[in-house]
Amino acid sequence: MTRQNILIGFLALTFLTACESSKLKKEAEAKAKQFFTYLKQGEEKKLTEIYKDFGKLETFYKSDSAVITFFNFKDDITTVSVHNRFTNGLGKLNERDILLFFKNDSAGHLVLYDSKGLTDFSEKNEYKFGSKTGCISTNDTTDQQIVSALVKTNKVFMEKALDVYLELKKDIRVTDWSWETLYSGSASGKGIVVNNSRFDIPSLKYTVTFKTRSGDPITTDKGTISNDPIPAGGSTSFSFYSDYVGGASTASIELNFDDDLIFNYLAGKDWTGKECDEYFKNHPEELTKK
Repeated sequence: MTRQNILIGFLALTFLTACESSKLKKEAEAKAKQFFTYLKQGEEKKLTEIYKDFGKLETFYKSDSAVITFFNFKDDITTVSVHNRFTNGLGKLNERDILLFFKNDSAGHLVLYDSKGLTDFSEKNEYKFGSKTGCISTNDTTDQQIVSALVKTNKVFMEKALDVYLELKKDIRVTDWSWETLYSGSASGKGIVVNNSRFDIPSLKYTVTFKTRSGDPITTDKGTISNDPIPAGGSTSFSFYSDYVGGASTASIELNFDDDLIFNYLAGKDWTGKECDEYFKNHPEELTKK
């Protein structure tokens, strides 16, 4: 093959590559603009038609205007960067760059399969927990990669949450409590809550169930033990009043532990980073579950 033929072949290949990139750019640009048009209009059903896994995003940024800033073509993936602007009802402007990732499906159609920056995971307790326990790695950077990692995270998160809940149920108790029925049919009572756990417990709530002599529930009353945190190792007294208890003969009291208390603790705790691997080593069957 002569040097001239090699040069001609190289130029032809370059031309074909340029044509293909131009075609991809035009098609990706049209799909990206359509996506942000639907985003601006709030058309979630149509957004899912364009972006199959869009529904897996629990929240997403809205749009007032969007400008495409650049394209990138690498390893059969077309990336479109879009600068998005949105002003909420309070007049606060949010600006961010959002990446859309396209590739050809088995039929040769260009499809939007992933994104980056379309939602914000940073304030989610599960995300904080997953990042600290090894369920979410530094390689999980796109929206769908993080969504997938959060599925794993949630399994570990809920097991740890149950452990904390059982600890609270065991170590925080109502002692020396009593109640009496008043002439008007109402009831009043008092007691002491002892916190033998390792947690400071804010805004601890209770439920009193008033019952017949045979133990059948008549009515319940709910309230807060204390608005101030009950420190680990501490105790506090409380009192309650119920307007009408229907001639109740017996009663029971239960402490209610807020999920947010447990979830916030797990998200804020320092972890070794090995908890995720340890969980799935002990529960390999969970890896195949969705």
